[in-house]
Amino acid sequence: MNKPYVKLDRDNAAVLMVDHQAGLMSLVRDIDPDKFKNNVLAIADAAKFFNLPTILTTSFENGPNGPLMPELKALFPDAPYIARPGQINAWDNEDFVKAIKATGKKQLIIAGVVTEVCVAFPALSAIEEGFEVFIVADASGTFNEMTRDAAWRRMEAAGAQFMTWFGVACELHRDWRNDIEGLATLCSNGLYRRIN
Repeated sequence: MNKPYVKLDRDNAAVLMVDHQAGLMSLVRDIDPDKFKNNVLAIADAAKFFNLPTILTTSFENGPNGPLMPELKALFPDAPYIARPGQINAWDNEDFVKAIKATGKKQLIIAGVVTEVCVAFPALSAIEEGFEVFIVADASGTFNEMTRDAAWRRMEAAGAQFMTWFGVACELHRDWRNDIEGLATLCSNGLYRRIN
């Protein structure tokens, strides 16, 4: 049975940046590390450009998972920042769920590390609570293609939709005539940013 096309709505969407931490990012092998970091920053830039509520979260950052990417904290200095003391599934953290529900948005755009855990667990939990979930596939990473594909299948079966950062940006924008210079800058940064 085909599912209906659900468009992202900038008035009803929030972005969740889950566990983009130094230690976890070093584990990503299903996408080139520089491309991956670029894609993470591109979806973050899109969230900023469209003024979407954005929630940052980390897990056990004082341990091997390490600190959040400093670029994300710099880009969203006033965003809710939930440093989870140990919960693996971000949805198990009461402050994280409260921050999401406080946005009043029903569409969640999720990116994170690692895909089959830090992305899949909160995505599945959100779907169970009635949210529409959109996974940013190229800004979510894991150990290899096999673990990634298993996670994608599990989330898709539950109703998650998969997109790329560029697809998210274009669907939110809707029309090239809307602030073409701003969108062109966003896309140019995302496609051509140089990662040091």
